[in-house]
Amino acid sequence: MHIMKRIVVFLVAIFTLTALNAQDNKVLVQVERSRDKVKIDGTTYYIHIVKSGETLYAISRAYDIAQSVIATNNPDIYAGLKVGQALKIPKRSKEPESDENYVYHIVKKKETLFGLSRQYNVSIDEIVEINPEVKEGLQQSQTIRIPRVKATEHIHKPASDTLTFIMHEVQPKEGLFAISRRYGVDAKEIELYNKELLDDGVKLGTSLRIPVKPASDSTIVKVDAKVDTPKVEVPEVHPTVPLCSNNYVYGGEPFNIALFLPFTQSGGGASDGSIDDATDGNSNSRSQSGAKKGFSQITQASLEFYEGFLLAVDSMKRSGVSVNLSVFDTKRKQSEVQSIVNRGAVKQSDLIIGSFMIDDLKPLLNFASSNRVNLVSPLYNGATAMPSSSNIIALNQSFRKQLEIFIRNFKFEDTCRYVVVYDKDNLYSSNIKLFDSLLTAKIHDSSRIRKVYHQTAVRKSADVQEALTKELAADMHNVIIIPSEDEPFVSEFLGHLYGVKSYYNLRTTVYGPARWQTMRNIPTDYFYKLNLNVFTPFFVDYTRPSVKRFIVEYRDLYRAEPSQYSYLGYDVGLYFILAMKNYGVDFNQCLYSHRLFLLQSDFWFGNVNTQSAFQNERQFIINYTGDFDVKIVK
Repeated sequence: MHIMKRIVVFLVAIFTLTALNAQDNKVLVQVERSRDKVKIDGTTYYIHIVKSGETLYAISRAYDIAQSVIATNNPDIYAGLKVGQALKIPKRSKEPESDENYVYHIVKKKETLFGLSRQYNVSIDEIVEINPEVKEGLQQSQTIRIPRVKATEHIHKPASDTLTFIMHEVQPKEGLFAISRRYGVDAKEIELYNKELLDDGVKLGTSLRIPVKPASDSTIVKVDAKVDTPKVEVPEVHPTVPLCSNNYVYGGEPFNIALFLPFTQSGGGASDGSIDDATDGNSNSRSQSGAKKGFSQITQASLEFYEGFLLAVDSMKRSGVSVNLSVFDTKRKQSEVQSIVNRGAVKQSDLIIGSFMIDDLKPLLNFASSNRVNLVSPLYNGATAMPSSSNIIALNQSFRKQLEIFIRNFKFEDTCRYVVVYDKDNLYSSNIKLFDSLLTAKIHDSSRIRKVYHQTAVRKSADVQEALTKELAADMHNVIIIPSEDEPFVSEFLGHLYGVKSYYNLRTTVYGPARWQTMRNIPTDYFYKLNLNVFTPFFVDYTRPSVKRFIVEYRDLYRAEPSQYSYLGYDVGLYFILAMKNYGVDFNQCLYSHRLFLLQSDFWFGNVNTQSAFQNERQFIINYTGDFDVKIVK
């Protein structure tokens, strides 16, 4: 210790001599006192950034403090002052405190404005207004002021910008200009929020924060359908953006997760049971042979989901998140699930995930709703049968929900001919009545839409094709929308459409729901030749680096190929464990701002009001191209 003091005194003497000699030859540089302060171990320091020409002597004069004190608190200056170097200058005890309205934050490596805004519940605009120098990006060791009063005011409401960002993963050959056009955001604004990620240009696989203003609440106008279709009143929907206090800080405590899956085979054979394949957004599903030998499809799906989920848990553990995972076999019996719930096995759970079967799900829904525990349903899409509770979170989408989201986001062009094809046998179903009313409300000018009513196996093929020819245009692009999941109907009508399109060489684009991809009786050529666009909540893009990494890891660990259920398990695990880490176990009111680019899902959750279940609102548009490729277009 004595030696260290001698070294410090020696260094101070050298700097003092240097400063005095410099003053003999030139005018002393004027040093501007910093207003930035930080408290370290109870001591308040000014943070002074050394500028060109400044000396230790000049700095000490500016702060009215001895050079030896500065040197003692900044021993790394023995090699000389450097421009941009941050010095800690102790505040003299007689100086009054003047930082009551601010929190002073020293920027750490890889910290961003977005992260700080989330940490302190203050918008990025407010931080930039008080610290204009951060417009060019944050610098390590930089001290910035965070408005303390503002932070307090925001305790009961989210920072505005935390609700206006989505994450975009850079795709092959994609530049900043293309990204800015895609989201309608100025390229300079994207650069501002991603400076540290764009220093070396736009790189493949980089996740960029895209500032997007949240859409204002809108009311769907009530319009009656035309007389040739049943009338239905469209309900007024006011989506609610939940308030997210966003002041939770993860302290390393383990999260308790209960996973319910139907592992047991009731009959023990491969044909024992089936499961809705609506999770798949790829053409690959059309060639899959089904479950492995010895396993039913339901059991196989459960195992694959579990394998993907375990990889997500392992990934989060490596990042410092502790998880206690309890796995329960539902045995496909509601009584078994009820027994598990009754004996208190899930009493301490922070999150419940499962099950694939609706009968298994009922006791879990009731428990979650009554005990305010968040329940995630991976596949069940019958949201109308769920309790009205904001603790219920549905990932899949019913056919009705798919139609609703599709028509809400669909854009009509003046240069196209639009034809909507209805199944006469299902014309009065609630799904079709809702779709037609939403369509009428969307387009206003009903003359732009030609409606075709087809009934399976009633008319001759030649008659159907002749009638269809009259509805399609030879000199325009024909957009055909078919809101049906009935395989015989879809298969027959696409056959007629394929014949007319091929004979007259018409330009067509066909839109249909996700279920089409699992229909075995539709020739694959129809999809590509008709330029099919499928709207689906799930899609795996195998060109993405994250997907490629997952496949390699999955193969290495399980010696098998991942299925759509493996991807779903990983996405569910990663998304919701990270939600608990960021927002705590009561994360459901922060789901709107929790946006991640996952493997086959980009969950976007919304609910009609603060008491209703959350529904996944994300929908991809998948295009089957003429060159036999499958691409995401939206």
